[in-house]
Amino acid sequence: MRRSPDASFAERYRIGFVSFDRSCPDLYGVPDSCSNPSHDQCAGVGMNETAAAAEQRGQALLELGRGREAEEQFRVALASTPGDPNLLTQLAQALLEQDRYQEAHDASRAAVGAAPEHVMAYSVLSASLAGLDRLPEARDAVRRALGLAPHFAGLHAQEAHVLLAQKLPAEALASVARARALNPEDSDAAAVQALALYETQRFGEADAAVQEALRLEPENVTAHRVQGLLALRRGGGAPAVQAHRTALRLSPTDSGAREGLAFSLKSRNPLYGLLLRYSMWLQAQPKALRLGMIVLPVILTRLLRPFDDQPWATALLVVVLGYVVLSWSLEPLMNTVLLLSSDRHVLGRPDRLATYAFLGFAGAGVAVLAVGLAGDVPLFLTLALGLGLWAMSVGSAHTVKAGRVKVLTIGAGVAALLAVVAFAGTLAGFDGLVVAVMTVLLGGVAALWFTAFA
Repeated sequence: MRRSPDASFAERYRIGFVSFDRSCPDLYGVPDSCSNPSHDQCAGVGMNETAAAAEQRGQALLELGRGREAEEQFRVALASTPGDPNLLTQLAQALLEQDRYQEAHDASRAAVGAAPEHVMAYSVLSASLAGLDRLPEARDAVRRALGLAPHFAGLHAQEAHVLLAQKLPAEALASVARARALNPEDSDAAAVQALALYETQRFGEADAAVQEALRLEPENVTAHRVQGLLALRRGGGAPAVQAHRTALRLSPTDSGAREGLAFSLKSRNPLYGLLLRYSMWLQAQPKALRLGMIVLPVILTRLLRPFDDQPWATALLVVVLGYVVLSWSLEPLMNTVLLLSSDRHVLGRPDRLATYAFLGFAGAGVAVLAVGLAGDVPLFLTLALGLGLWAMSVGSAHTVKAGRVKVLTIGAGVAALLAVVAFAGTLAGFDGLVVAVMTVLLGGVAALWFTAFA
C-alpha cells in the first residue's frame, strides 16, 4: 500500500480562522467612533441602512456556511463603505468558506492595512496563507494576532493547527496547552490537542482528548476525523466508517473526511485492513526504516537465489512476491470495488483516474498474456509483465506529489503506445520489436521506483 490515511492529515486539514465573541471590542481594532464593533450595538456606524442590513444578512449566511451568498452581501455593504476593515475581514471569511484563498488573502491583507490592530483580520489572514501553503507567513500572522490578544484561547489553537501543518507536533502541543489553560471548555482546542497527540503517536491520550472534545461539542468535525483515524489504526471497519461519515456529514466539502471515509470503507476487507495497519505503522517509523522496507523485497529475492531448490526458499519467495503485488495492486482493486458501489462519490478525481488507468493497463496485460499463451508467443509474456508493472504504478498515481504526476502520465502514455505497436506489429509478422517490449518492461520497473519515492 503506497500511503496511509494519516500520512498528511494536518496538511489536508483546512486551517480555519477563529470565531470571536463580538462583544469583545479589543479584538477588532476599529476607530473609536464605534466603541463596540460587535455590530449589535454599533451596527451601521458609518454606513447607510442598506449597507448595514446587507452586512447583517451576510453574517447570518456566513454562520449557516453559505459562503457565496454571504460574499454577495458583504460586497453590497462594501460598495457603500469601501475599505471598512470589519467588512473586508468578513468578506475574507466568506471567501475562505469557498476555499478561494488568494482572494481571501487579498481582502484580509487590506483589512490589516486599514486597521493594524484588527485581531480578527490577522486570524483570517493566517488562515488564507495556510490555504496557500505559505505556512511560515501563516504562523507569523497568527502570532501578530496573539501579540494583540494573548488571552484569547482560539488564537493559540489556530497557531497549533499551523504548527501541525508545519510538522511540528511538539510545539503544537505547547500551543494547545495554553489554549486549554485559558479556556478548558473550548471543544476546538480539545480537538486540536487530540490531533497533536495523534501526530506524536500518543494514541491513548489522543482518544481521551477526542472524547473530551465530543463531550464539549458532539459535532466537532476534527474530533470525529481523529476518532476515525484511531479506529483505522485499530483495524478500521464499522467504527472508522461511522466516524468519517459523521465528519463528512458535518462538513460535506472536507476532502480529508472524504478520503478518510474511502479508507474506512476499504478497510472492511480484512486483507486491506491488515495492510492498512502495517502501512500506518510504517508511516510512523524513521525515514531510514521506511526506505529500508521499500528495498527489502529486492534484497530478499537476491539472498534467496542460492536456495532456489529448497521448498522453504520457494515458499518464502512466493510470500515476498505476493506481498509486493498486493501492496501495489490492492489499493486500485479496492477503489474499483468502491466505484461499483453506492459510495463511489467518496473517491476523488485523482483516485478515479488512477483506478481507470490501472484497469486499462491490467486489462491489456491479461489480454496480451492470453494471446501469448494461446499462440505460443513468448514475447507477449514479457510484454504482459511490463503492462502489469505499469498497471501497479499508475494505479498509485494519486499518491504521487502533484508536481510529479505529469512525469508518470507521460511515461504511461509512451508505454501504452509502444505496447500497441509491439502487439500489433508482432501479430502482423514484423521483427525487431523486442526493443519496444523491453522498453515497456524496464519502463514499468522504473515507474514503480519513481512512484515509490515520488
